[in-house]
Amino acid sequence: MRLSIASYLLLIISVCFLIQFQLVRLGEAALPSTEASDVEEQARKYYELYEDIWKDLVYFPVPESTQNEEALVSYENSWMFERTYGGSYGHEGTDLMAGIQKSGYYPIVSISDGVVERVGWLEKGGWRIGIRSLHNVYFYYAHLDSYAEDFKEGDVIKAGQILGYMGDTGYGVKEGTRGKFDVHLHLGIYIRTEEIRELAVNPYWFLKYLEQNKLRCAY
Repeated sequence: MRLSIASYLLLIISVCFLIQFQLVRLGEAALPSTEASDVEEQARKYYELYEDIWKDLVYFPVPESTQNEEALVSYENSWMFERTYGGSYGHEGTDLMAGIQKSGYYPIVSISDGVVERVGWLEKGGWRIGIRSLHNVYFYYAHLDSYAEDFKEGDVIKAGQILGYMGDTGYGVKEGTRGKFDVHLHLGIYIRTEEIRELAVNPYWFLKYLEQNKLRCAY
């Protein structure tokens, strides 16, 4: 039986969880059985939350150009790499870097169906839009050059709908601050737990899966 890419990635995540369970058991063998059960229950809940992300994934956020073969994007697994604007902290996302350094050139589409939860200016994220998916996952698109339309909180979004255009906005209190870094899309993925309202998840492996689901656009 052949497995899909998504199945392989989910299998890898599952194996990682199993390894983690065993390490927890070895490291905390002296814990009462009730506490060990609590650990396993918590892990199961996180597994289910990760599974919800897979259910929402439809399209890669940057369509393929039909007019320019050089209009490519690249990205690496920069999860928790140090960022220093306003202090030192880990990078909660993946940066998709523009091969053509032209702000407003690359269209950005919604990965999933959902509803606009946040839109507008953020000091770090610049012009950004956040989509709450059908499975309660928050997809965060930052550093946009502009929006595709006048989005409002509560607007219904369809997977593949153009949200805006890749840019270099952010790192400034003043709205419209740009040019502090190269043109790119910062993608963040957040899940909601009983303990943490917005828990960041590494988007890298989800993006690798979505590479097989790219839209094609004329730009």
